[in-house]
Amino acid sequence: MRISSPRSILPFAALALGLGAACRDAAPAAGGPPAVDFVIAAGDSSYWVTSDRGSIRMRGAPLELARVDGRFYELYVEDDDRSFEDAVLVGQRVYRRDLVSGDSLLVYEDTIVPHLAQLYARLHPDDSRVDPDDDTNDDPLWRATATVDLTGLHGPFLSYGLHVDVERDDASPWHTSRRGVIDLSAGRPASLARVAAGDLAPIRKRRTLAVAATLDSVRSGGDRIDRARTAALLSSYHLEPDGFSLTLVDGEPAVSYALAGTGAGEAGHLLELPPIRIGEPSWWAEVAPTLPIGSADGHRDVWRHGRYDVVVRYDSSAEVARLFLRDSTSQEWLVGHVPAPALRIFWLDRPKADSASRRALARAFDESALYDETARTASGRGRPAHPVVRLVHDRGPHHRRTSPLRHRA
Repeated sequence: MRISSPRSILPFAALALGLGAACRDAAPAAGGPPAVDFVIAAGDSSYWVTSDRGSIRMRGAPLELARVDGRFYELYVEDDDRSFEDAVLVGQRVYRRDLVSGDSLLVYEDTIVPHLAQLYARLHPDDSRVDPDDDTNDDPLWRATATVDLTGLHGPFLSYGLHVDVERDDASPWHTSRRGVIDLSAGRPASLARVAAGDLAPIRKRRTLAVAATLDSVRSGGDRIDRARTAALLSSYHLEPDGFSLTLVDGEPAVSYALAGTGAGEAGHLLELPPIRIGEPSWWAEVAPTLPIGSADGHRDVWRHGRYDVVVRYDSSAEVARLFLRDSTSQEWLVGHVPAPALRIFWLDRPKADSASRRALARAFDESALYDETARTASGRGRPAHPVVRLVHDRGPHHRRTSPLRHRA
């Protein structure tokens, strides 16, 4: 079996024990905590918080959730193993799973490794495909592996980064990096026109100026020999019109472009451009209430929601945060501890989630108990098997997790 490096979720289990203790300690003060119902995404997990009749409850699960057009989805990445006896060729695919129906939809797949697999088959007609469960060849003629990192979620738009490493017996090693945005509502890559508001000409103009400024800055650095080497390096970079991710600048949506490179060494990495604000597209009105307002020092995030607030305070390590409920009189109740950073909240009380969504969420949290330290990523013969989700966030430590998904026919 070709597997990715599994990450034990024992730290998550330890945190869950701490959550239980925190919930028991969160006894209601005079008047009791406000009634709440929401799911908060923090680190690489989700936490369902409810408060009713003076009792606060929180349960955690190693789930990456999205809410699109009122429906909840689990996001996961699966290996696409196309290996031969003398070639290790493993790409990756991104799926969304509807929590209500249980159906999974392929929303993105790496195309580089499948292309290399076709090329290898033509050049080596006597080699045979192998089963994902077969042992790996320790000294293959070709080795190509793709890694997809899910780098951010803003409403229906999922940003990702792709990195591919290639080694061949008949060519020099090379690698490449790309980035992009997936439109989860449509199940396909998102264009700039899909995510941005109004006239795109000003955004494209700022993008052109940013490319020129960045390249000039790189070229002007170093001595004459370095400049010659830099010129050769920059020749491998190019701008892809949809090669951006979504980010925030001062709390407003922006696109973050990067020049894509292909080659050896630094040539295969991304060359970042400054982010460009895109105004407030129509989809932003639904996203903004799910995001926190951060303090100037970065030590606190606050979500304001009707008669109560959700407050997250970060410790000095920036790895663990304390989660509080705060009522209209500014009285606070400790809910528990969550990993940093806290990212977004899915509100279940206003507007009130329907019964089908609530049952689906409860089932997903229950099934996540199967996600243990033996979780791995493997090819699944065309159906979701054991996925790995990698979330790399803009601030705070990078959190990654490996979790199994139930086999589905």
